[in-house]
Order: sequence, then C-alpha cells, then structure tokens
Amino acid sequence: MKVIRMKITPINYAHLENREQQFIQIEKLIEAKRKMLLDKQQKIIFISKQNQFLNEIKGDYNKYYNYIAQQKRDQIEALNLLNKYINDLEVSGELSKNNITDAKHEQQKILSELNTIKSSLDDIIKDMNDITTTLKENKKI
Repeated sequence: MKVIRMKITPINYAHLENREQQFIQIEKLIEAKRKMLLDKQQKIIFISKQNQFLNEIKGDYNKYYNYIAQQKRDQIEALNLLNKYINDLEVSGELSKNNITDAKHEQQKILSELNTIKSSLDDIIKDMNDITTTLKENKKI
C-alpha cells in the first residue's frame, strides 16, 4: 500500500482578516450613503411641500393685490367722472358764483384724492413687482 502524503499549507489568516475589514468598511460606506440619500429625499419632500405652500400663498397675494388694484382703478375712474361733471357744470354756466367757488374747491379735493389713490396704486403695483421678482430669483437658487 502506498501512502500519499499531503502537504498542509498554512492559511494566511492575516490576508483574510484584511479582506474582511475591507468588506466591513465597504458595508459601512454603503450604509452611510444610503442614510445620506434617505435624508436628502426627506429634505426634498419637505422643501417641495413648502414650495407648494408658498405658491398657494403667492396665488392668494396675487388675488388680493389684483383686487385692491382694481378697487383703486375704480376709485380713480369715479373721481375722474366727478371731476369731469364739475367741469361740465362750470362750462355750462348753470352755477352761481358761489357754486362755482364751491365746485372748484371740491374739484381740488378730488384732484388731491386722485393723486393719493394713484400713489397708493403705484405702491401696490411696485410691491407686487418686487414680490414677483424676489420669487423668481429664489426659484433660480
């Protein structure tokens, strides 16, 4: 009977330990990246909800500003109509001297109020334009 001799090679455990450490390190990196991506996903969801809410608020402000601006335009139109009526009365000669003086005084009040309303309307439109510009700039960021 022939005896077969086997040579036993020592196992290099150091090499296996290094490989295992590398795999553990890679698993930790993968887990850290996964957590980072989940965190970013949560932030994106939160920001998109905020953005939707801000867009709704912007829409409400647009409606409000447009409503106020239209009221100011209507006031301007009404005061211009009154001013024209007073001018027509003065031209027609149907007013006495005292009435003409009163009419001119009222006309000055109307013109002053017109200037105030126009200024207010200009401020509203400027504010609206500023808000729109700011929102557009923030959207680019």
